[in-house]
Amino acid sequence: MLREFHALPTERRAREMKDRDYLWCLANGLLDREEQLERLCPDCRGKAEQARCPVCGRPEEPGEGGSNPAFDPAQFQRLKEGGA
Repeated sequence: MLREFHALPTERRAREMKDRDYLWCLANGLLDREEQLERLCPDCRGKAEQARCPVCGRPEEPGEGGSNPAFDPAQFQRLKEGGA
């Protein structure tokens, strides 16, 4: 949510937000996205709703299951074990 508003967690405006404020922002963001999708033609809506790679944005293949090609399992393991 903070990324959406270009705010750092240390900023006063972010520190003063309560859980209900984050929930309100999230709910309204979802409603805004739904309204934007409703204005699209069926073909464009289908493309907009298609799952995409979180790194490059390419459409995911059926059965891919939300894989992240930028994920480095070795680095994850090092960080998990407290290494750098």
